[in-house]
Amino acid sequence: MAYSGILSNLNDALEAIQADSPSYDIFNDKVSNAQQIVDALDDGLDDSQGELPDLLSSLYYFIRKKLIESNMQKSPDGVKEVISIVEQVLSFWQESANNEAEPDVDVAKNEGLKIDISG
Repeated sequence: MAYSGILSNLNDALEAIQADSPSYDIFNDKVSNAQQIVDALDDGLDDSQGELPDLLSSLYYFIRKKLIESNMQKSPDGVKEVISIVEQVLSFWQESANNEAEPDVDVAKNEGLKIDISG
């Protein structure tokens, strides 16, 4: 649900900035809401759970950085990039949940998922 909230806020932000009469206030509010969700996800990570929390923390840092830059520049490009990344991560989590529901499914097909957060 958190990833869906991020996507919803960022899509609303894009609509606000790309409208015939752009609303920078709505853009700012929606991007800030998305950042708060990312902050909450990062705060909820349990570092004692191996490598995954470290990877997610790096991802969340990258997303926050992109959103801050986009908000400062009032640019939709960074928001679009974050939407793409979050959609990929959401898809991965949904696929993982489906694989747990179907234990005979081969999880190896998810090994090809790569998300570039190098900037």
